[in-house]
Amino acid sequence: MEQVSGETVERDGTDLWFERRGNGPQHLLFAHGWIGSRRMWDATIAKLDLTRYTAYRFDARGCGRSDRPVDGHTLEGYAADYEAILARIGAPVTVVAHSMGGRIAQYLAARAHPKIERMLLVAPGSARGSRGNGRHRELTLEAFGSRRRIAHFVSAAMRRSVDEATRDILVDDALIASREHWFGWYDAGRALDFRDALANIAVPTLVLAGASDPLATLPRLRTECADLIAGSIFVVLRDCGHNIPIEAPGELAGAIDRFVP
Repeated sequence: MEQVSGETVERDGTDLWFERRGNGPQHLLFAHGWIGSRRMWDATIAKLDLTRYTAYRFDARGCGRSDRPVDGHTLEGYAADYEAILARIGAPVTVVAHSMGGRIAQYLAARAHPKIERMLLVAPGSARGSRGNGRHRELTLEAFGSRRRIAHFVSAAMRRSVDEATRDILVDDALIASREHWFGWYDAGRALDFRDALANIAVPTLVLAGASDPLATLPRLRTECADLIAGSIFVVLRDCGHNIPIEAPGELAGAIDRFVP
């Protein structure tokens, strides 16, 4: 049975849960989205050849098995956590990043982080600054801690059907995510607009989009991400929503295999 090596990586007094699988020469770092955890990558990693890849994944602060500090829930705070993980790996990586994780990856790549050698952005968050509107924030507040409301939110974001156990990975992870993470990212993590800096990104980039994604829509991903990163590849999955790692793990694993030399 393939072993998973887990440990904590400390950053500014916060322990981040970090796992390594495989022993291949190509290093992949998987970064999850808002109110998620490392577990969303289970099905994708299971379809990869782990003699070709070494796969790393971690839980953001406030999520999964990581600590739940009150502070640090800003774009800069999460980016610094990412940097601590990259330093722990110590080798150039392909970042495979979903939603919130994709926004943070763009932020680091725009600052020419030396350990990021390519990016596969999966339904990524936009570099456009956003604070949402009052009603949307109110609905988010109402969903916190409610299994029924979170399950509705998760289902509404997906196009393809998944079994209940798979869907419950997302629901359970959202239920245990800290309040500070929920509202820190919503209020502060999305606020900074750094679209102008995307022109600085010099690493090969693939943007993978779901054709029926209600959150990271095709026009927004094209104009606010792919069109701003020179030479990026834009790929659309038909009949797929926002949670591509859950809805289409085989297609995502295939995209990784084609994108990574």
